[in-house]
Amino acid sequence: MIGSVVVVAGVVTAPLTAHALPHPAAPGASQPTTTGQVTAKLNSLAKSSEQLSEQLNQAKIDIVKARHQVTLANRQAEQAKQELQSAQRQLAISLASQYKSASFSRTVALLSSNSSENYLQTVQSLNLLTQHQSEVATIAANAITNADAAAARAKAAVSAATQKQADLTKRQSELAAQVTKYKALLATLTAAERARYYQPKPAPAAAVVSQAFSNVAVSKNAAGAVQAARNQLGKPYVWGAAGPDSFDCSGLTMYAWGQAGVSLPHSAAAQQGMGTPVAQSDLQPGDLVFFGSPAYHVGIYIGNGLMIHAPTSGDVVKITQLSYMSDYSGATRLG
Repeated sequence: MIGSVVVVAGVVTAPLTAHALPHPAAPGASQPTTTGQVTAKLNSLAKSSEQLSEQLNQAKIDIVKARHQVTLANRQAEQAKQELQSAQRQLAISLASQYKSASFSRTVALLSSNSSENYLQTVQSLNLLTQHQSEVATIAANAITNADAAAARAKAAVSAATQKQADLTKRQSELAAQVTKYKALLATLTAAERARYYQPKPAPAAAVVSQAFSNVAVSKNAAGAVQAARNQLGKPYVWGAAGPDSFDCSGLTMYAWGQAGVSLPHSAAAQQGMGTPVAQSDLQPGDLVFFGSPAYHVGIYIGNGLMIHAPTSGDVVKITQLSYMSDYSGATRLG
């Protein structure tokens, strides 16, 4: 239940009634008219926006990988060219040496040899030279093939990165459109209604939170990650942010575990593929907990059924029950 909007504090809004909303919908689109309908629409937009946000984070990772592939391919192409030049030089030297040799052919060898033994030795040398030339020619041919293949890989990688960048731009536009809709709907809610929307379930009791933090994490790194996440409580959710002043969901987990010395990618789905999967019944402080499949939201478990996470734009990093979100999809344990 993650969105993409910043609610400006201090804006006075009128209570929402059963009348039509003051913000017109697109032609032909159905328009929510009650608080319940607005909340349902917000939930839908929030989830789709977070999914889009995490896809965007993943797209950025993919672009970096593609550019790295281009660099590697270019290096391979350069190495292949150097191999080709070396093979060409060896072949030229070999041919020049054979041409200058008195034993350029078997006939010359026969005429110039003063014994059958000398002739056989000369012919054997010629055979070895011919074999060497064949091997050099093969090296040259392979070098050309490798250079062409490396160039093709580089071209494909560049094309893929360019397409990914285009997709990224398109998704940014889609997110902007979602934000506009989100702001319009939020503006129809009173401050109290917005508070209920952001905290649909009761906040965990202070004693429960205190007990969770008294639990011992399974490792020093896990304890460090939990403490780093705890230090971010109250900081705002900002799409694409990874600290230190604001966070999105995967940005928070990446930052917290980074403070503990463990590097994570800025993507909930990518983070779900790291570490060791653990059952919900075996959760321990520091474990990453995921929602959606593929995961579009992630938090850090702290014990007692609680997690620290960056929930949604307009909200802040906070502690909630795992049941704050309905589509729990798994957990992983890092080192």
